[in-house]
Amino acid sequence: MLIILHLSLMITATLCLIAGIGIAMFGRKKKNWLKLHKTLNTTGLIIGFAGAAMAITNVVTSGGQHLAGIHQWIGLAAVISCCLTLFLGFYSFQANNKVTVRMVHRWSGRLSLIAILTTLILGLMMIGII
Repeated sequence: MLIILHLSLMITATLCLIAGIGIAMFGRKKKNWLKLHKTLNTTGLIIGFAGAAMAITNVVTSGGQHLAGIHQWIGLAAVISCCLTLFLGFYSFQANNKVTVRMVHRWSGRLSLIAILTTLILGLMMIGII
């Protein structure tokens, strides 16, 4: 049951993050794009944390081994890079060199999305959907 909850939460988090990225890429002409971008991405990260907690709880209760495969390692990298991206996004408002911080934020976000999608595909392969 926990693994189904993990899957559901991670898919929801991925959709929130994709929507937040889409707003930043294509919705900049709208008045509230930044607020929506921040809200969707922060929500996606929180839901992702909940999904990761479900996976960890599942491993602990089933007696499995943590970080036993590439799905888990890339997933950990995705969570860490999402945290970094979120931090850089909020920090960019206070940074002295805003242009550089925002550029690193954008590239970190792109790499995070690649890691998230890779982890999602590997997870779906693990359970036999793909």
